[in-house]
Amino acid sequence: MVEPPVPALEAREISRRYKSSGRGVEGVSFSVAPGEVFGLVGPNGSGKSTLLRVLSTAIEPDGGRFFVAGADGIREKRKVRARMGLMVDRPTHYGDLTGRANAYFFARAYGVEEAKAEAVVSELLDFFDLAEYADDRVKTYSYGMGKKLALVEALAHGPEVLLLDEPSLGLDYTSQLAFQRKIRDLSESGVAVVLASNQVDEVEALCDRVAFLYRGGVVAQDTPEALISSVEGVRRVVATLRNPVEYGPVESVEGVQRVVPEGRNLVVHCDERPGIVADVVAGLVRSGGDVVSLSVERPNLEDVFVKLTGEALRRED
Repeated sequence: MVEPPVPALEAREISRRYKSSGRGVEGVSFSVAPGEVFGLVGPNGSGKSTLLRVLSTAIEPDGGRFFVAGADGIREKRKVRARMGLMVDRPTHYGDLTGRANAYFFARAYGVEEAKAEAVVSELLDFFDLAEYADDRVKTYSYGMGKKLALVEALAHGPEVLLLDEPSLGLDYTSQLAFQRKIRDLSESGVAVVLASNQVDEVEALCDRVAFLYRGGVVAQDTPEALISSVEGVRRVVATLRNPVEYGPVESVEGVQRVVPEGRNLVVHCDERPGIVADVVAGLVRSGGDVVSLSVERPNLEDVFVKLTGEALRRED
């Protein structure tokens, strides 16, 4: 009998709550195969960063266990850390050191030999367009440059599992493309990636499977295609308004399922029927809305999250 392959990462009923806020995660379970890109999607406060901190061994869980390539994340921390790369949402660096020195330090700390560390760091700095600034002090870097340097540091030792918290937030368009290309290359080489992000276009493009986190728990887990298929037959009308308005007249339009504010936008989920977009616009006008732009889009992972929870994925905090 052939034994099933060992998951690159396996989380079993992970729980971690903060006494001060009550936020965290409760009973979260999932596994990630070698070469798989697994997405964690949820609003601020849903537990994404807490879960990644547990899996990186930075904090102890209150309950549950996790394994990285078979190594116990609680009892074998050194083994786990050696196999894992981590990029946090707000990375910190040694500001008085150069970008090259920071990345080299990380590689050597993970046991990469001197010559190999120099070569790998130079290659990654060039890949993320940091070669020109590699010998500048990091305290002179922009936020986006600091994010790219954090990616270099996370990758420099060749991890088997990569944990990424909002990695492309703050990157320019060219750097986002480079990041996505690197993730695809890593996946093809067998690296397991856990990508915590609310950039739904990126998640849909990169992830093989997605888990929705809401109030610390997983409310759904499947492929992006399967999740989005659950809202087929629904139109997504996005109206950008000059000023916020009360949108009761829009909710009363026949066929409108829900209206979700997202910043200056109103996202209207409605049935597919002839004339419904015109009726939605008329409802906006009755509400006193000054429409700056209007688009009709296919459903995406944001719409799935709204259907599951009744709340917006990206809300104004």
